[in-house]
Amino acid sequence: MDERLSAPLSVIKGAGPRRAALLEKLGLRTIYDLLFFFPRKYEDRRNVRKISALVPGAPSVVIARSRGCEARALPGRGRRLIKCRFSDGSGLLDAVWFNIKGLENSLGEGTRAALYGVPSLRGGVFEMLSPEFEILKEGAGPESFAGIVPVYPLTAGLPKNWLCRTIAAAVKTYAPLLEDPIPQEIREKNKLMPLAEAVAQMHAPDSPQSWKEARRRMAYGELFALQLAMAASRARNAKSGAARAKRGPLFLAMMENLPFKLTDSQQKVIDEIIDGASAGAQSARLLQGDVGSGKTAVAAAFAAAICDGGAQCAVLAPTEALAGQLCAQMKKYIPLAEGECLLIKGSMPAAARRKAEASAADGSARIIAGTQALLSEKLKFRKLGAVVIDEQQRFGVRQRGRLLADAAHPHLLMMSATPIPRTTALTLYGDLDLSVIDSVPAGRAPIETRLADYAKLPELLRFAAREILAGGRVYWICPRVEEGDGAAVSAVKRYEWLVKKLPPVKISLVHGQLESADKERALADFRSGASQLLVGTTVLEVGIDVPEASVIVIESPERYGLSQLHQLRGRVGRGARRGVCILLSSAAEDVPRLRKFAATNDGFEIARIDLETRGAGELAGIAQHGDAGLKSADLARDAELAMLARRDVQELAARGGLPPAETSERKK
Repeated sequence: MDERLSAPLSVIKGAGPRRAALLEKLGLRTIYDLLFFFPRKYEDRRNVRKISALVPGAPSVVIARSRGCEARALPGRGRRLIKCRFSDGSGLLDAVWFNIKGLENSLGEGTRAALYGVPSLRGGVFEMLSPEFEILKEGAGPESFAGIVPVYPLTAGLPKNWLCRTIAAAVKTYAPLLEDPIPQEIREKNKLMPLAEAVAQMHAPDSPQSWKEARRRMAYGELFALQLAMAASRARNAKSGAARAKRGPLFLAMMENLPFKLTDSQQKVIDEIIDGASAGAQSARLLQGDVGSGKTAVAAAFAAAICDGGAQCAVLAPTEALAGQLCAQMKKYIPLAEGECLLIKGSMPAAARRKAEASAADGSARIIAGTQALLSEKLKFRKLGAVVIDEQQRFGVRQRGRLLADAAHPHLLMMSATPIPRTTALTLYGDLDLSVIDSVPAGRAPIETRLADYAKLPELLRFAAREILAGGRVYWICPRVEEGDGAAVSAVKRYEWLVKKLPPVKISLVHGQLESADKERALADFRSGASQLLVGTTVLEVGIDVPEASVIVIESPERYGLSQLHQLRGRVGRGARRGVCILLSSAAEDVPRLRKFAATNDGFEIARIDLETRGAGELAGIAQHGDAGLKSADLARDAELAMLARRDVQELAARGGLPPAETSERKK
């Protein structure tokens, strides 16, 4: 990779230490990161109209001249309304903004501007509330303002327009430096855009069709990299010398002392996994199971059998909270001695970290759980027999490979609650055996899902208070950590509001920007009952298991896919109390989709509905998923593209022409 792409963002004009720190909150540290930070959505501003031709409710761009602005105070400290009247000779348009200092000076009488918003009629005059705008020089057109405009994820304090300009300049300067990792013959055969062009079109597409072609190129690149990794995995799995899983004393004691009865499906899957890892050849398996189906007990049984075979088991999780929970459950299920099951975290004190690393190296630690800390080159195992990866889709191919490269040829068990149809799973994970837990533990009632709008917020508060008084606990999920673009309430603001509204209730706050110790404290308080209401973001989506939790409120559910909503919903109803999920939304147009979601608790059915409602190839943004292996590709809608990449890699392998397995546009 060209070294200029590895340069820190501080080399960019206008990105001083303060803005560099804000960009780092979005996971952006280098020029390369910025190039692959794709928009979360796009605004189609190609509809440029005269004021007289505006249609109420139809988003439009208008080029007009200001006739002057007025500002007036509103009730509440520091609140102001600014109204500017515009004319283009065909009609009048009033633009209204709130609490923007100095706007009336910027858009003074005679100022020529382009405005984008949704017009409405008010007293015979068109009006736009909080339109986007750009001041135009005399004779200049709206080229830089109109068209298909990217909308990026933001964090508080980062100016939207500055970020757009900065990314556009970076793409123009640095995208041509990208080396295309896909062989030219493959690109030509499949009619794929060159990488540099695809990156440019992802940020600023010329048309919906050019965006589709760019997304197809980016998705193929990710799937091609995945297939390369699988080709390497298939070759590696053929090696012998792996640890042999055994149904020995630890496994038998666990089976005898489990505090619940395994389902037939769990028992079948345990047998499949242990039998596959008992022959001395390296095994690799994907374990699928819906939310609450009991995957952790299956993983513990496998870990016990690996330990009985004289080897160690590493358990990798995407968050410290989940890693800690998995470690605690392993200790609960498996009769290990003190110190034989360890948790290694990035936030550990240095002395504790060194002690844990020494225990892994000398073999006294038999099960080692952790997050990215397990991927450290400093961590050595005496004999690594298996790697268990929970929520495997949250780790990149290269991340997984660091543990699997151990000389002991460890077995691999990847677990996921993200439903993937069997044919798609076999296409995307063709190097793995597949096991499915297709039932949930007996006695677990379906979660009731209700839709509510913000007019019912007082009633919802009373319901939450009653639930807590009856011994339950409540999650409250918000789509963002802090205030940013859009009207959605942040977790921080909702926490402050709930503290005022429910003073008798002990409330905790958790989100991804907290220090690890603060997150752990908030989760520990909620588990123990020291707090009864936990406000958070989707950091709570995965694996948090609090049996007393009975209600989850999800704000702005229109911002999530149905499968993600299903993951969140699965945080409640895990104990004796019935579970209730409340979707709090003001987006009336999303009600039909949410009603379909509320009507079923079947994760595979929800995945099917999600694909139907999302469509296949519409102009849409790219969700930023942190360490997820796939950013542009979609496990559901890109199955045919995955099959194409698989065939291409197989043909290259047959000719001995495979590029390195770590090939990827988005190196991990």
